[in-house]
Amino acid sequence: MKEIFLKHNYHWYNEDFDTGIERNILDKIVKALAVPHIIAISGARRSGKSYLFRQLIKYLLNSGVHPENILQINFEDPFFISAREDVSVLDTIYSEYLSLKNPDEKIYLFFDEIQNIKNWQLWIRHSYDQKKNIKIFITGSNSELLSTELGTHLTGRILAFENFPFSYSEFFKGISDEPISNFHTAADSKTLFQNIYPYKEKMMHYIELSFKKGLFPEVLYLKNDELIKDILSQYFQNVLFRDIIPRFSIRNTRVIEQLGYYLSTNFTSMYSYRKLANTMNTNENTIKEYLSFFEKAYLFFSIDYFEYSLKKQFKRNKKIFIIDNGIRRATSFAFSEDIGKYAENMIYLQLRRATDKIYYWYEDKTFKEIDFVVKLENKLLAINVTYTDEINPRELESFAAFLKVVDSDRNILITKNTFEFRKINGKLIELIPFWVFIFLELL
Repeated sequence: MKEIFLKHNYHWYNEDFDTGIERNILDKIVKALAVPHIIAISGARRSGKSYLFRQLIKYLLNSGVHPENILQINFEDPFFISAREDVSVLDTIYSEYLSLKNPDEKIYLFFDEIQNIKNWQLWIRHSYDQKKNIKIFITGSNSELLSTELGTHLTGRILAFENFPFSYSEFFKGISDEPISNFHTAADSKTLFQNIYPYKEKMMHYIELSFKKGLFPEVLYLKNDELIKDILSQYFQNVLFRDIIPRFSIRNTRVIEQLGYYLSTNFTSMYSYRKLANTMNTNENTIKEYLSFFEKAYLFFSIDYFEYSLKKQFKRNKKIFIIDNGIRRATSFAFSEDIGKYAENMIYLQLRRATDKIYYWYEDKTFKEIDFVVKLENKLLAINVTYTDEINPRELESFAAFLKVVDSDRNILITKNTFEFRKINGKLIELIPFWVFIFLELL
């Protein structure tokens, strides 16, 4: 066990360890250090949860915490394969750590990918309830793990956070190209436009690169396109065959794998359970289950039709989005650039970092659509994504149709470069370039 401790706890012997690009979510988590709650971080495989742990550990060290008061274990390590069915391994780890380091004062436990240990939540609860001088941090690659299971066993004891691949503001921090690397988010679109406009060509270059590469930290700054696609294709396979199929005991692996590739190819599209079942030659209940598994593993996300009546909402088609454009490009059977869809998917992911209250709206008779209807606190936003400067009149007509039935607080049409304000039936429509919107604070 001592070798595992040394392998995972680099901070014991080297305080100058790599922490990567600082994540935007770090400040929120740091504020939670003041309360005794367990910190639970869920997110997609390879989205940077381990580096978020590094950043938290660095923060604690800089705050005066002794290195030996911090224990980190990553349960993805093959060392723990034989122990995954026995929760007593956590007792062994903790007791051997105390014996080895005999730490004074508060202890900080960082357990990465804790879901690999069966019944881990019982040990975590017991440790928390003992009121020992301990602060516990855990991560997992499954949203169900950090909601249903924690909610059942650790009610009132946790603060949960979600981690995604890089946002654009995080991506640009890692580019050695000032002043682009120093741009920050702001609430005023006019100020952002003025500040970014002189560099918009460079900005668009990086944005359109991200449409191909996606924003997963490991591949974002690589230049070999085939290597990037191979890595991201392997991510996709790992989520299927390591996170979903074993966890949910899926026997018909062919159907769920084919469904994953089909959804990747048809991302940003509307779907119905019936049509997907017919396409996959299976039944609707199986499709519903598999879609829920995809979402729990942070691979695909579905959004509902915006309707005040839940009964009517449930009868409508849903829209599908994918965790990363790079994964989509590596796994789809599409041959066109699909740049408009890549832009729409990126905007969905930006919105999803802020809230899961995201819907779409569609008028059957006229085929007019609002890509996203977003509830942010007590505000309702309507957003369309066009990624062109040749604004099709239907884009504005869609807002006009939507505003007849819904009184939204803000209406935004995301363009490629066009920045202007128009009014439709007395309601303001903001035309905002993609490269401005990605830095825009909506609240």
